[in-house]
Formats: sequence, structure tokens, C-alpha cells
Amino acid sequence: MKSSRLKLARKEERQRVKDISPRQWKVIAIVCGVMLGIAVILFSADLLRAKKNNQPPMFCYPVIEYENGSVDYYGLFYKVWKDYDPFDDETRYYVGFWFIPKNINI
Repeated sequence: MKSSRLKLARKEERQRVKDISPRQWKVIAIVCGVMLGIAVILFSADLLRAKKNNQPPMFCYPVIEYENGSVDYYGLFYKVWKDYDPFDDETRYYVGFWFIPKNINI
């Protein structure tokens, strides 16, 4: 009697808590890997544009615009900020991650 109730309870618990099969783990890993690969490609393209060519980023959206002409762009897990110096009439681009302050850049 006890064992049948226990078996029934375990069966119901297994149905409620469905484990992820190995095939589902593989699909999740592949999707995460593809997303990470795309993020690395986008970051690399914007890093090259900002550092080597001193051009605005291609894969970021302008989010914050300051009064002096500086702009903060946000991309996928990273940010690019345009620092405009009106006295020298010079524009520089810096790259960093979302939660890193502006004085630390890559």
C-alpha cells in the first residue's frame, strides 16, 4: 500500500519536474554559442571602426546625447562613446562594456 502511493507520488513529481534531455542541452548550447559568436563579431567590427578608423559604430544605437556633442552608443553587451572636444574640434571614440565607467576603456 505504501509503496504504491510512493510510486504514484514519484511519478507525479517526475511529470511536474521534467528534466532537460541531452538533446535539448545540445540545442541550448548551440543557440548560446551562435549568439556569443554574433556578439563577438559585432563587437570586433565596432572596435575596429572606433579605434583604428575613428568612425562611429555600425552596430550600436545612440542612447544618450550630451550638450557638448558627445554621444553614448549601446550595443550587445558593450558601449561606444563619442567624446567631442569643441576646443580642439576633435572627436574620439572609446569602447567599453556596459557597467564599466568611462575612464576605463579597451
